[in-house]
Amino acid sequence: MDRTRRAREAVSELSPITSVALRALLVAVLTFPLLSGCGNDSNRCDADSIGASPECFPAPPEPAPSGKSWRVAFSEEFEGSDYDHGKLTPCFDWNYDGACTSSFNNGKETYRPEQVQVRGGIAILTAEPLAAPEPNDACFQGICTYKAGLLSTARPDVESGQYLFPFTYGYVESRMKFPGESGFFTAFWMVPADPSFNYRSEIDIMEVLGGQPETINMNYSYNGRTESYSVNAGPEDNGACGVRDYSDEWVRYGVDWQPDYIAWYINGVECGRFTDSGRIENGPMQLILHMMIDNDWEREADSILTDQTRVGRLEVDYIRVYQQY
Repeated sequence: MDRTRRAREAVSELSPITSVALRALLVAVLTFPLLSGCGNDSNRCDADSIGASPECFPAPPEPAPSGKSWRVAFSEEFEGSDYDHGKLTPCFDWNYDGACTSSFNNGKETYRPEQVQVRGGIAILTAEPLAAPEPNDACFQGICTYKAGLLSTARPDVESGQYLFPFTYGYVESRMKFPGESGFFTAFWMVPADPSFNYRSEIDIMEVLGGQPETINMNYSYNGRTESYSVNAGPEDNGACGVRDYSDEWVRYGVDWQPDYIAWYINGVECGRFTDSGRIENGPMQLILHMMIDNDWEREADSILTDQTRVGRLEVDYIRVYQQY
């Protein structure tokens, strides 16, 4: 018999008035580990296996300021057979008339809802060749040759919908495994939740060229995205974090966005920090996670797919946002 059941049975034996009060207290006590860090017992949460729901959420790397504490404001653990469509959409912000989204940076992919599958507690975003190429101005040379998966907190309906999770400040983290193969470009990033599409800033939590899996690109673009700060001094440089093939295993990528700093993390280790508070975004943002195929950056780095029949899979264990209260 678990602690929840024992507690509920004990409460049921009390008088109605006392029972009501204690039931409220019980709810708070039993849900508290799921709304906060695990305190001194955070290691047991870090040890949770891939695809398993956590007993509680481990606290972000940086302690909350005195008088405040971290709470989980958003969490998708990919339980069951599908993701929560009330939290995430398979399209980006400019999804008109159900057409979803095509490539961002002259890649070869168009995004399709069916390319996101959930099983075993993991979301799988698959990029694979289209049965027949499709004309599309967004794709490289006006032709999309791949279909891919995407998840975001954008508006499912651009014309009348609301952003699924617009938030200002917090620690964002996802544990994932990306394909380390040239041509597959993985991106986990944030732009303003702005229905006018005025994306004046951008936080790249992680961007990685599949052919350069040892370099996790971490950037902040501001001032209309005309200026930027990068953790990386160049290829094979991850700031204070190690350089190795990160495609070999599951890795946690995070960013702590606060009014006075933005800090990037890999597996809980701080890689770099931007501290010009006057230039830090102070409005609500949205999250995007996806793969691109042979985009501009891949072509510039001579890191494109040599076999245009290859299939790439981005596996995602969870997406979480913590905020301070």
